Amino acid sequence: MKSHRKLSLSCLAVVVAALYGLFPGAAIDVAAQPADGAGEAVPDRIFTNGRVLTVDADFSEAEAIAVAGERVLAVGSAADILALAGPGTITTDLGGRTVVPGLIDNHMHFARAARDWYRHVRLDGVTSRGAALALIAERARALPEGEWVIVLGGWNFAQFGADDAPFTRAELDASVPDRPLYVQEGYRRGFANSAALGAAGIDAGTRFDGRGALVTDDAGNPSGELVGAAMNLVTQHLPDASAGVRDASFQAAVADMHGMGLTTVYDVGGNGVTPEFYAPLRRAHEAGELTMRVFYSLNGQHGIGSSADEIVAALSARTPDLTGLRFAQFGWGETTYPPMRAQPWRISAQELANYEAIAFAAAENGWQMHEHALRDVKVRAMLDVFEAVDAVRSLADLRWTIAHTNGMSQESIDRANALGMVFATHSSSRLATPEAIAGGATTPPFRSIHESGGIWGLGSDATTVASPNPFHNIGWVVSGLSPAGERILSETVPREAALTAHTRRNAWLLFRENDLGSVEAGKLADFVVLDRDYMSVPEDEIKDLRALMTVVGGEVVWSATN
Repeated sequence: MKSHRKLSLSCLAVVVAALYGLFPGAAIDVAAQPADGAGEAVPDRIFTNGRVLTVDADFSEAEAIAVAGERVLAVGSAADILALAGPGTITTDLGGRTVVPGLIDNHMHFARAARDWYRHVRLDGVTSRGAALALIAERARALPEGEWVIVLGGWNFAQFGADDAPFTRAELDASVPDRPLYVQEGYRRGFANSAALGAAGIDAGTRFDGRGALVTDDAGNPSGELVGAAMNLVTQHLPDASAGVRDASFQAAVADMHGMGLTTVYDVGGNGVTPEFYAPLRRAHEAGELTMRVFYSLNGQHGIGSSADEIVAALSARTPDLTGLRFAQFGWGETTYPPMRAQPWRISAQELANYEAIAFAAAENGWQMHEHALRDVKVRAMLDVFEAVDAVRSLADLRWTIAHTNGMSQESIDRANALGMVFATHSSSRLATPEAIAGGATTPPFRSIHESGGIWGLGSDATTVASPNPFHNIGWVVSGLSPAGERILSETVPREAALTAHTRRNAWLLFRENDLGSVEAGKLADFVVLDRDYMSVPEDEIKDLRALMTVVGGEVVWSATN
């Protein structure tokens, strides 16, 4: 079982030592490196007898970490770090376990997911249809009477192996017979039980004329399957909740993501997101209860409007926050200008001129552009604009970002590198099948970007189209395997590069490289203790790694007890 308890470190040391034997690998003995100006500082806490993957520039290893306040005081050998201890220092024996920096997700629809997290069921990585239905039934039993149960993406039927037929209304009714249940597979289709259809007023007489379909059975009755925009027939009836429930839902999402090893997320808005979605985060931040570091982007969902004039005015009137370490906004995107999301790709010369005006406004006012890009034809047009801006005002210090990167050509990679851009690569195509790849679906060119010397970070694009679990992301780019165990990615990278991309490189993307992304003296003490060794676990098992303890700013914010 998982809990979000702030255990004392001494108690946690007893738990870890009792449950697990010493890790057999030996850590490299390096001298303790105190923070500059630390002087005679005494650590509040010491974590010792671990294999600490610092993910510094040399990917060096250590045995122990000293923490003073929110920051790392020193890292080094167990003997050197223990020598720093004072009478009040709390010492935690890690039992030989591997420690990695806190994981950072560079592109997540976090606020949207957190809003209804309390009634969500996550099927990320579940490989049995029966197990999936059992998880759904379990959540239904735990919720108050009448509350909806929701499965909102991050999975596909292929992960159930041969048992990959669509859900039937009958089996959803059997799993949850007494309350509405809505199950969505990505953005393509959803499935509703009888109670959800009834709550939405859908019956044999219901008609849908939009893009999509309300699927019926041979007798003309709703089968429970809704394709495309027809999903809105159900989703528009999802009930709202009180502010108190929203706050609790947000904290539940934070706890679960800490349990995955996440300590920082970059929220990029998303469909239907409004400023109100961030109210629980803001309340938690103001109360000093925000344990997840949340950076979020400015975009059209913030009441700005969608015209180029409105966007330019918004970028000119606001100042990006490049110093906040818990809750801050500094980027524009991922939807930067609606015409740039055209599919198929058609954009007029006037619209490109408008986009250029937006790009100039972002550059002049210090905003990072975070641009959604899944097709090279769009990337090429976008780079044309960015190169024009760079000719007037260098982009090198703005860390403008291409998000997703699916299908990018080597030429586009080289052009982006010349501008000093950052690549925010994501695992959303991890759910693709070999058939989809053969049919033209694309994946990010991880290896090409890595070998080009490009600055790239790894994230998820969770939660509707991907799992928020960082080890699912890392495991995919190292092994190339889908959740069904099928090889769908050829451009894999070494595990050192993947971990660096999910930590130190993402800290650069967020302008927080001096504070986050590695376990080094002077940086914030964000790190994760793992159940197995990241460096030696088989590639196809990286996805199964889990956190035993997650630390943010020197505080244990999550621990596993079972």
